[in-house]
Amino acid sequence: MWIVRSRTSPPVYLRVVALLIAVLGVVSIVTMQTDIFPNINIPVVSVIWSYGGLSPTEMQDRITTVVERAMTTTVSDIEHVESQSLRGRA
Repeated sequence: MWIVRSRTSPPVYLRVVALLIAVLGVVSIVTMQTDIFPNINIPVVSVIWSYGGLSPTEMQDRITTVVERAMTTTVSDIEHVESQSLRGRA
């Protein structure tokens, strides 16, 4: 009878549960897929320029047009570019 009591005592259960958690943890870590750079679809990027004292026309000529050209030549897969020039902001 002492064999049955020693196998069903609470410390044995705790050891079995701890071992089960450790084994399942190792199995889940090994089988889990990892992706360092996941695919992220960013639909909109906003750029705001602030230059005090420039009129909307000057803001468009000096900053907005230059930045739009730079973005369209350096960044690929741009579907749409939209800009708005205000006094001191673009």
